[in-house]
Amino acid sequence: MLLFVLILCLFFISNQILAQETQLEEIVVTATRVEEPKKEVPYSVQVITQEDIKNSTAKNAGDLITEAAIGHVHKYPVLSTSSIGLRGLRTDLFDDLKSRVLVLINGNRAGTVNLATIPVDDIERVEIVKGPASVVYGSSAMGGVINIITKQGKEEGIHGSIGGEAGSWRYWKTKAELNGKKENFDFYVSVSRSAMDDYSTKNYGKIENTGYNDESVLTRFGYSFFDKQHISLGFQHWKGWDIGSPGARYSPDPDDYKNIERNRFDLDYKTETFKAGYYFNRDRNEHHEGLGTGNSEITLKKTTTEGANLQKIFSIDEHRIIIGGQWDRIEVKSSRSTGAPYNPDSEYDSYGLFAEGRLNIFNKKLLLNAGVRYDYFENEIFATEGIRNLKPRKENLDHITIRGSLVYKITDNLLIKSNAGTAFRAPAPDELATDYVSSWGTHYLGNPDLKPEKSKSYDVGVTYTKDFFNTELTFFHSEFRDKILSYYDNTIKARTFKNVEGATIQGFEGNLSYDIGLLTGIKFSLEPFINFTYYTRYSSRDEVEIKSYGKTLQYTPKCTASFGIKAGKENWDLRLIANYKGDEKVVDWNPSSKNYGKIVDKADFTVVNLKGSYRPIKNIELTLSVENLFDRAYEYVQYYPMPRRTITGGVKWIF
Repeated sequence: MLLFVLILCLFFISNQILAQETQLEEIVVTATRVEEPKKEVPYSVQVITQEDIKNSTAKNAGDLITEAAIGHVHKYPVLSTSSIGLRGLRTDLFDDLKSRVLVLINGNRAGTVNLATIPVDDIERVEIVKGPASVVYGSSAMGGVINIITKQGKEEGIHGSIGGEAGSWRYWKTKAELNGKKENFDFYVSVSRSAMDDYSTKNYGKIENTGYNDESVLTRFGYSFFDKQHISLGFQHWKGWDIGSPGARYSPDPDDYKNIERNRFDLDYKTETFKAGYYFNRDRNEHHEGLGTGNSEITLKKTTTEGANLQKIFSIDEHRIIIGGQWDRIEVKSSRSTGAPYNPDSEYDSYGLFAEGRLNIFNKKLLLNAGVRYDYFENEIFATEGIRNLKPRKENLDHITIRGSLVYKITDNLLIKSNAGTAFRAPAPDELATDYVSSWGTHYLGNPDLKPEKSKSYDVGVTYTKDFFNTELTFFHSEFRDKILSYYDNTIKARTFKNVEGATIQGFEGNLSYDIGLLTGIKFSLEPFINFTYYTRYSSRDEVEIKSYGKTLQYTPKCTASFGIKAGKENWDLRLIANYKGDEKVVDWNPSSKNYGKIVDKADFTVVNLKGSYRPIKNIELTLSVENLFDRAYEYVQYYPMPRRTITGGVKWIF
């Protein structure tokens, strides 16, 4: 931390001497649901830009978020990134409704917890809002919000590309893209197909059953009319098949596999002061599995997520108020080829109304924000084929959320930001309303008296931006309460749920970048950068968890960071990035281990990736990337080793 402060001071001084040019002002939309300059947003926002994406080795959104070093990542081999942490709270491994971090696509629920099913080629940028955001997004936005914004046609004329890649582990990919604008009409279309065979690791050699096949299609068509009104229709298709499921190293499986399909469309209408939209997402997960050799048991989960939203901005001089409404429905259907499904069918409806105002005081020197939201939830468990003793039930609840924040501009370049608010996660249908006896004899019983999980958080930060120098440092503190715990109640002889104490989480997060090249006149960009999160406290308050596993939160690294250097000119780009994930407390699930069922220390690691691109002529681009440059042995999840050094080359014709 001391080294970071010293570097910050050095760059600050040299920036004052060398500043000559000015960057375009960065615009963000996720934090307040309004497009506005990032420096006027009172919340901590990290942006993965199109330039970052282009120069990344990432193949999907899960890889991108991992590179951003925002916190814990539960990344399994073969197209599975199912738990992302923000400020000590995480998305759920299996159920979107039980996540404490909200993932969006174009401002709406993503409808999946597996970010590996969102191809990186179709992403324009990613905005990561850190801290409570339930006032504008409702349930699950406790640790923050990750908004994945897809591409659309922007440049006049017709443009496109056709390309291919090949590399280690017999990886290959083909892709074509077409986009552009013609008068009032804009469009974007892309298609891709890729595959990979089994990979090798540093300590275990070849890991069988780690190959996959996938395909994707993305389209977006838009039309502008009258005065600054725009309507657009988007469609996304992703399908993966024969996706290997190799299992942990203590129990390898040679032939289990998954077939996953995600289809989504959205309709969006907006003017300068009004937005309305509808989205529909269908996620199909089919697992073929069995004990040891064999995969005759098929488990199928179909999740349909849909919703609508609208909002209106009212301006009074330099002040504004945003009023909006939101509806989301999540329907889950499950089946199993060899017996009753593991969970009953369910439906969740959320209805929310919110308002957030901003006062502009002293000619935009002080910006004050305050917001409130009301949510009403309907949760229902349905009769489910295969579950004979199920009693259908319906339970409802509501909740109110508030937040307030400020931005104080000491100068045009130096700002202080602060934010305080509440956030929540509403109980899922099975936690409230389930009532059945499983095929193995366990009675599962929802608790209609459950309260939503809640957090109270505050943060304060300082931001300095001038020319090609950018830095931000934020302190945050959160009190997590009413955590929903599943447990067996001996009194009622059933597995049920209750609210318990949660956790106290606090720490620092920050970023710094400085384009030395352009400021010193060496005729190409040369930009060192760092992003980090460092926890000073992350302790559980749940007495049962403390008794079993200790006070330190599990699966929460003390520090995560990404740092490196970016360089580029008109016809070439290069990026070297190192990702550091600190040590963390995890449960050892290896039955043959002496520590089985106990907390162990999972060691820290650093992985370095490199990617370069070169355009020998205007219409041809060559790329070369190296993942795990120094051939390290590492695991995001214990007993699930990641690949050795991986080299990929590509060529693209641009027209």
